[in-house]
Amino acid sequence: MKKEYYTSVIRIKGSQNHSMVPVRSDEPVSHDRFIEISKVLSRIYVGVPLKRGDIICNNILNMGVNIIVTKSIDS
Repeated sequence: MKKEYYTSVIRIKGSQNHSMVPVRSDEPVSHDRFIEISKVLSRIYVGVPLKRGDIICNNILNMGVNIIVTKSIDS
């Protein structure tokens, strides 16, 4: 089974300058789980400030993988 890092964006609430923030998995994920992960993340909004490496979703879908922010955003 092919594994890759999952990458996407998550919506930001409360920022005047940004509406989305890039995120990725901290471990490679089986490619056939990408759609399930996307469905979970589509319901998430995060607030600012965000620091690169912050965990947005801990142990997503009980896979032992975290979703982390890849860009710092102050406001």
